[in-house]
Amino acid sequence: MADAQRVAAEIKRLSQMSEDAFMGTVVEYVMGGTDKRAPREVQGPALHDPRLAPRTLEALKTAVRRAKFFNPIQEGESKKRQKARIAPWQETIKTAMPPVEDVVDDLAHEHAKELAALDDDSFVDRWTGFILDEPAPAPTSPWVEALAFRSPRVAVRAADICRQMLEEPARFMPEPPPGESGNAQERRIDGFRRRVESEARLLRYGVQYGEAREGRMPSEPNVRLQALKLLGERYPEELMKLLRQERGGELERAAEVRRQRRALRRAARQGAQ
Repeated sequence: MADAQRVAAEIKRLSQMSEDAFMGTVVEYVMGGTDKRAPREVQGPALHDPRLAPRTLEALKTAVRRAKFFNPIQEGESKKRQKARIAPWQETIKTAMPPVEDVVDDLAHEHAKELAALDDDSFVDRWTGFILDEPAPAPTSPWVEALAFRSPRVAVRAADICRQMLEEPARFMPEPPPGESGNAQERRIDGFRRRVESEARLLRYGVQYGEAREGRMPSEPNVRLQALKLLGERYPEELMKLLRQERGGELERAAEVRRQRRALRRAARQGAQ
């Protein structure tokens, strides 16, 4: 069998694995192990192939987080010694990431071009599906789609929709289930808004990168103003009450300043007499 055919067969075999089995295979390969069913010169190209690279990268990142699972504490070993033993293991896993990240970045770059070419309605549908955690259209992986949306080519367009989503969440959310209570609806809307706000923060990096490349200084968001706007949308009566209290406090502080100034002027006049 030709090398290309062997690699293709290995890609097919690995694609059919469960997430845990695939992650175990990736870790074994990175640590220098040899799979009896595929030699390293076949398994390596398969794991780095664009068809598997997003899954390989996700497996590597997950393995770093689950290092203790792959390196359980040994009998008589202290947690400190276990941590010291795990550190070089994690570094080995991290060292394997850059070549795979390069492949995934290339995939995201090409996918960003596809997203940028969509008409407005189609783009809104794709971004809304991403926010609602709907499956990415095959063969795109969720990881690649996320990177593509956050790229400078697409981020500004997605950020504009985020603003609309925060102002009119019901316009983008699925129809409420029958009989949904007011509290349940509020929790569902709050969850939607939190996801939008989280993604909007990530989009900022793509927007700022684009601004910097055009020679413009990226602007910092007015966090206080954004918070007040959201507070006003969700709790308008409470916000107005706080504003009235704050205005009253400002008036009282201003009056106190005037009283102090008058007292100083009187004391100065009396001293001059």
